[in-house]
Amino acid sequence: MVAEAWMWLLAMILLVLLSAFFSGSEAAFFSLHNRDRLRLKKAGPTGRIAARMLADSDRLLSAILFWNLLINMTYFAIASIVGARLQHDPSAGPSVAVGFTLCSLMVLIFFSEMLPKSIAVLAPSRICLLVAFPLDLAVKIVGPVLPLVKTTNLAVGRLLWPSFRPEPEIDLADIERAIELGTDDAALLQRERMVLRGLVEMSETRVGELMRLRSKLQLCPTEKLAGTRLTETPPGGYLMVTNATGDEITAAIPVKLLRPSQLDDFLGAMEPVIYAPWSARASQVFDQLNDEDRSVAVIVNEFGEILGAVTIADILRRVFTARRDHEDEELGEASIQEIEKDLYRVFGTVSARALSKRLKIDTREEGVTTVAGLIQRHNERLPRVGDQAPLDRYRLKVTEEIENGVWIEVSLPKSADTPDTDDSPEVRS
Repeated sequence: MVAEAWMWLLAMILLVLLSAFFSGSEAAFFSLHNRDRLRLKKAGPTGRIAARMLADSDRLLSAILFWNLLINMTYFAIASIVGARLQHDPSAGPSVAVGFTLCSLMVLIFFSEMLPKSIAVLAPSRICLLVAFPLDLAVKIVGPVLPLVKTTNLAVGRLLWPSFRPEPEIDLADIERAIELGTDDAALLQRERMVLRGLVEMSETRVGELMRLRSKLQLCPTEKLAGTRLTETPPGGYLMVTNATGDEITAAIPVKLLRPSQLDDFLGAMEPVIYAPWSARASQVFDQLNDEDRSVAVIVNEFGEILGAVTIADILRRVFTARRDHEDEELGEASIQEIEKDLYRVFGTVSARALSKRLKIDTREEGVTTVAGLIQRHNERLPRVGDQAPLDRYRLKVTEEIENGVWIEVSLPKSADTPDTDDSPEVRS
């Protein structure tokens, strides 16, 4: 009896260790932050295995829970067998059997749940690297069973909670009313409204309207970085690093954030960039920059050509600063000058969408983000003085060409029965 009891106890100890392994792995993997998950990919083979498992988190969690359930059921089955034998053993009796069962339960709770999870959350990245290989093997072993487990869970959920529905999204008017009721400070109320308006605009604005045009960026090939000395901060605070041909932006250097000692080591200060289409929403690009811990997004058109770049600071500034502070920024939108009724003077980098909103018209030009782009598409060449293009009921005309772009006149064309003094021949007396 003693020999058999020791065999059962060794089996229970082994099961407690296995349960602790899976419980700790669950706590470690699912307490990682986004930045920790990104670092796993650079932590060698085990880090890449861990990142691959996290890419399919539902499968990983199902496998961990399946193994934990199987191990715990086996543990309690063995504990029941040993408890029954102790109950019928003359030297033990019912009291010893009950005590053994309670002790078995407490051991499982403490050593396979509380302790491993408490340790795992203290250093989740290290734990993930340690358990990545054996956990990956365990997931592969139960892989064929997981689809059945997922289907069963879905069926049970629909059977038990058939009437659950997702809650509707919060209406923006409700948020604004909550802001008004939450403070009596007029200045604070105005700032909160401004931020709310900026958040709404960020979800509606295309990133092409916020980007800094390629002609406004300071580009430097990787081969020339070692000898580069900057006399002033680049536009936007970032030096863009390109390949040898200059066709691709491969990295960005946050010059405005570097310490003086780092200005001699640009190669070590390079940060990766992401690429985004011009038509993507600013909110989507912001989420991607935040998730991947990047600062710069390179904006491309449908042909993969680089149009410009936008930084995460540009997007945040658009949200948290007053509208008048954006008028002088070269972020694809300049001030729109109203000369007189139905006559405007705008810079070529003005957002076509912003101008349409100002004129209260609807433009359906796809692939064009600036007013100069509208003229370029219509004439199929770079804008020159005298070039014209229609915009709904208005006429666009290039009136002045300067180093950084062109000035464009936006006006309502005169009716056919009204003489056009600008285009009519001069009458001499």
